[in-house]
Amino acid sequence: MSNRRNQRLPEEIYVRRRVAAAVIILVLVALLVWGLVALNRGSDDEGGTSPAPTTTAEASPASDASAASAAADETTETVEAVGGADPAETTDTTDTESSAAVESSESSEASASSETTSPEATTEPKDSCGLSDLRITATSDQPSYAPDVQPTFYMTVDNPTAADCEINLDDNVLRFEVYDMKTNQRMWADTDCYPSVEDGTRTFPAGEERHFEAVWSRLGSAPGQCNNRQPVPDGSYYLHGVIGQNPSNAHSFNLG
Repeated sequence: MSNRRNQRLPEEIYVRRRVAAAVIILVLVALLVWGLVALNRGSDDEGGTSPAPTTTAEASPASDASAASAAADETTETVEAVGGADPAETTDTTDTESSAAVESSESSEASASSETTSPEATTEPKDSCGLSDLRITATSDQPSYAPDVQPTFYMTVDNPTAADCEINLDDNVLRFEVYDMKTNQRMWADTDCYPSVEDGTRTFPAGEERHFEAVWSRLGSAPGQCNNRQPVPDGSYYLHGVIGQNPSNAHSFNLG
């Protein structure tokens, strides 16, 4: 028995055993390598599925800061390109230019106004005068009269020309006329029953006024009808001062 146990096996047996052991070792190594590779791939897949927003969110502040810095650089470059002008100075310059424009406009308006008024200021009066050039104004001493008060009328004749007016008052009668406000009926004239306060050829001096006056008895009249004259009723009336065909504006008054 001891001889059999100590008997050496054939060499090929040992070779086979060594080959088998080497194959087993290679298989184990291959399995180990495969396991490591599979583990690394799993880690890579998990890392690749990380939420993209986290990376984006972390990168955003840096991007915003970069954009703000770039905008600031561009603004600085723009200011330097125009000579380094301060915005406040630019605004002041604009205000100055606006003020200058306003002053220029006001000056132009003032000049235009002066040009507009200049002709009137330099207009000279006519060097001739006719009846139509006379300016006639009629007034009364009161706006309203009590029943026992007789109205006093006034006429002002102004010659605005640079020449004296020679008027024949026989042909162009100077007179006061009263009309009813409601009916426009002629109620009275001072020349119906009496001569005019002025007759013949009279001179109205250049640039001067002449004044005339008449008192009305409040009796009605008509040309050539001077008998049995009747008091006019109370009411509203108006007065004209007239020379020939040149009347004044109407002046109203009341009889009470």
